[in-house]
Amino acid sequence: MHWADQLAEKIIERQGKEGGEANVKCQQTPSGGKHIGNLNDVARAYFPFKAVQKKGLKITFVHTTDDRDPLKDVPLKLPDLQGKFHFSKDLMDMAPYLGMPLCRVPDPFKCCKSWAEHFTKVWMDGVYLLGMHPKLYYVNKLYEEGKFEPYILKLFQKAQAAGKLVAKFQSTKSENYIPFDAICSSCGRLANIDSFDLKTHKVHFVCGGKSIKAKKSEGCGFVGEVDWKEGKLQWRIEWPALWGIFKTTYEPFGKDHFEGSWKSGMEIMREIYDLEPPIPFVYEFFLVNGEKMSASKGNVYLVHDMLKIMEPEAFLFYYTKRPEKQRDLELSRIWALLDEFDSAERVYFGKEQERTENRDENTKRMYELAVENKPEEYSRRIPYQFGASIVQLFNEEQCIAILKRMNHIETEKEVEMAKVRLKLCRNWIELYAPSEAKVHVLTIIEADEARGKLDAAQIKALSEFGAFYQKEHDSDKQQEEIKKIALENAISIQDFFKAAYQIFIGKERGPKLLPFLDVQNRDFVSKRLNGSS
Repeated sequence: MHWADQLAEKIIERQGKEGGEANVKCQQTPSGGKHIGNLNDVARAYFPFKAVQKKGLKITFVHTTDDRDPLKDVPLKLPDLQGKFHFSKDLMDMAPYLGMPLCRVPDPFKCCKSWAEHFTKVWMDGVYLLGMHPKLYYVNKLYEEGKFEPYILKLFQKAQAAGKLVAKFQSTKSENYIPFDAICSSCGRLANIDSFDLKTHKVHFVCGGKSIKAKKSEGCGFVGEVDWKEGKLQWRIEWPALWGIFKTTYEPFGKDHFEGSWKSGMEIMREIYDLEPPIPFVYEFFLVNGEKMSASKGNVYLVHDMLKIMEPEAFLFYYTKRPEKQRDLELSRIWALLDEFDSAERVYFGKEQERTENRDENTKRMYELAVENKPEEYSRRIPYQFGASIVQLFNEEQCIAILKRMNHIETEKEVEMAKVRLKLCRNWIELYAPSEAKVHVLTIIEADEARGKLDAAQIKALSEFGAFYQKEHDSDKQQEEIKKIALENAISIQDFFKAAYQIFIGKERGPKLLPFLDVQNRDFVSKRLNGSS
């Protein structure tokens, strides 16, 4: 059974005991451009939600944006609304706003009402493009509407117990610490409170700044009071409060939260809020090109970046894989993911079978979860690597003609799908493709120069294959002939392929050889192999 269906069963069982409507929740802090690793929160919530819906149970899917969190730092690069990154130093100076709630920090691009609104929009646009549509809630508005009031009241009523819990999980806090911040009415920054009044619903504070990411935001020294609504529960207290507000049944989170925030959240939920925490699900982070994504390294990728090189459903398919295993998304080999998705699509429509019945069913389920609007009938997609090869050599019209000739596409829908993928392939070549995937057919002079560097056995083998290639069109027979010719000329198959690549593209490696040759003019290929072109 797929992991999403296993979680769906737990959600249904829990809701059967508690009654009411099930709720699945995810959240993000709009601190800047949120990368595709953060998408785990949404996808790991979306798939079980979709699985519960399929079983006919009433369920809601919500996404909160933590826009009352403070501006902790300014990333090196920030994305505009189209997902294009810009150096933050070239935008407005954000230093004066450090420590202020994100909802009250101006948009550095000056196109939205606030920093929070801008980066929430960038993030949610990516989520929606993938076919996931949780209902969005701004945490700041929940405070303004009084949704947090019952939880703030319980915190203050049990302040002594809450202080002990916070100190238990944060060694830097004392048992007298109150995990609540006020928004300074003078400078607008968050400041920890020192007392509260249960009758007036006011909190007292001295604006002395806050420690944020090993730094400290500057306080203005103002001493005063504000209403509870002009304050904020600190993260360890706020997260469980959100579970209470939405009556959350299930929420996924990364392993970084498991040891800290989740364990404290469970105790706070039960001991302070008198509620049961949701069903947890811990996922493993993934790497991109073997590295963790980091704004300082400049290797942060948005959903928008991924949709330049693959279809939305193919990208979402990546998140249907087992989430407890760390994976590496290699952009230089993105075709491998596309091949896997294309194979899953064929399995789903009965055009291909997995090795076992269990794998077959799991693959079908992965495809079903990833595709928002499943087609009624199967349409072929062109192989990604092949598309990436031909799109470098021919224009779109010529590519489509080649694909039709080689029986890769036939119907009008397949033609349209091929045009989309060819565009994606072209983007991949320009953005992420390794050098061996980039092809340029050598001129006669360049080919002769490359041939001059080959040994006699390689030249003879290529010439013999050129004569065979002229008359034989079957790729399986061509492959067998290569093995035979290589053996007869006492060279390895690898040396044969290296020699062929060198006279056609000037490299020792390249796209799959036989499909690459098949898109060229047959006479040209034969002549190039035997040295006359």
